[in-house]
Amino acid sequence: MVQIAARTEVGLDHILKEIDDLGLNSYIEDLDTNGYTVIPPEIANPNDLAQRVLDASLNVAERRNGERPDLKDGNSRNPNSPVGDAQKAILLENQVFEEALMNPVLLAVSTYLCGYDVVLSSMGSQMKGPSDTRFLLHTDTRLPSPLPRLPLLCKCIYALTDFDRERGCTAFVPGSHKWDRNPKGSETLMHEGGSVETVPAEGAAGSLIIFHGSTWHGAYNRVVPGLRASLHLLMMRSMLRMTEDFYDRIPEEVLARNSARFAILTQQAIIPAYLDKEDQHAKVMRSLKYTDAFEKESGIALPVKR
Repeated sequence: MVQIAARTEVGLDHILKEIDDLGLNSYIEDLDTNGYTVIPPEIANPNDLAQRVLDASLNVAERRNGERPDLKDGNSRNPNSPVGDAQKAILLENQVFEEALMNPVLLAVSTYLCGYDVVLSSMGSQMKGPSDTRFLLHTDTRLPSPLPRLPLLCKCIYALTDFDRERGCTAFVPGSHKWDRNPKGSETLMHEGGSVETVPAEGAAGSLIIFHGSTWHGAYNRVVPGLRASLHLLMMRSMLRMTEDFYDRIPEEVLARNSARFAILTQQAIIPAYLDKEDQHAKVMRSLKYTDAFEKESGIALPVKR
């Protein structure tokens, strides 16, 4: 079983056993050492999940844009963006996106980083074509330096097509999550003039890339024809402000067909801002409904009764 520095995360023993059972120990060690890990398809891609997510993502893009992306020869609809054409807020567009969120491998690693009260902040797909637009190195924690050592969030990226340098894969500065700060000046530059070395996160379609919120990262320009497709999930501790609002917006039939943890992940147990004492009571009771269901299902007590 992986050895880690002393932490008092609720449910830590449980998640470490799950990591061991899933065969993820070496990937957790990579994550701790480098700030990111690339989990291969044979572990991260149950039941051909990535291909089904890719098909659904192409369908979403076609519905929203009026044309189906051409993975082999197409160009991005937004060539001036370093991430290409991004389809936001897609969780409820297809049931396979629920499955992508509930992938045991993704949940084990994101829980290791951010605890059992981790929630989904956003989910979106990207179709990235050839471009000369620079992508500056940055962190996703988005706080002033110094950054907290304990991760507040993490990013999970499904590679829906092959990821390598010429296809415009994600770039990382290994070990930068331990520096507890954001890049500045020439450190932000990915190409000439940059003062830090980046490495490509390469993997076959179906790989899952997960990284610490304070790891310096960017992306290489795609230099070959066609599109790089990916699905991005931003996961964060429930104390933070989420990018997408799922609270009270998930249909009951969606909640019913998933485990109790799905409700936790989709923000149903968070207590949002309230108007008065009566409103506060109603929202607290709603939160406890989902928290209690998760704790009964899993045997794991969440850090606080939100």
